Amino acid sequence: MPSPALLSPERRYNPVAIFLHWAVAALIVTAWSLPHLRGVLPAARTPIMDLHRSVGVTVFALVLVRLIWRFLNPPPSLPGGTTQLVRWLAHGGHAALYLLMLSVPVCGMLLTWAAGHSIPVWGLFTVPAPIAPSESLHRTFANLHGLLGNTLLWLAALHAAAALVHHYVFKDGLLDRMRPGTRDRSRSHGALT
Repeated sequence: MPSPALLSPERRYNPVAIFLHWAVAALIVTAWSLPHLRGVLPAARTPIMDLHRSVGVTVFALVLVRLIWRFLNPPPSLPGGTTQLVRWLAHGGHAALYLLMLSVPVCGMLLTWAAGHSIPVWGLFTVPAPIAPSESLHRTFANLHGLLGNTLLWLAALHAAAALVHHYVFKDGLLDRMRPGTRDRSRSHGALT
């Protein structure tokens, strides 16, 4: 199994992609968890939902940055020997994740606006509602937001499980490509000699 320290730079994601990956992952888990606190802390419902919305807008913005970064800095190729089926599943899974990471916040923004509310973002600015309040639209987008949010979490869990299978079963170094804090040992050894 390739050690994370033995991966060459062309086999690893660059540090910006690694940071964006883990930052967005952490924010998605946070955004998904916050609404579940409403029942535990009913008195804090409004600040919890304002925080949820701020996190959601941040996820949306960072995913756009990730897409631009990915276009300008293509990811490393999959390990040699990866079957065509696994390549299709990997590319399809990534496409679905990106689509969901954009559509879940968009549905959240639309349901907030359809309820007649603007969206406060980290207390810095507010995004006003570009649509008129509508109970039916609010209901539709609320249902869609919940369904897509749960789908995103399940797909992300499958994505993580696939990375672990690659790491522990296939031992192909795939997980190490996205692990933070690893470096190319050959370069560090070259600096010492």
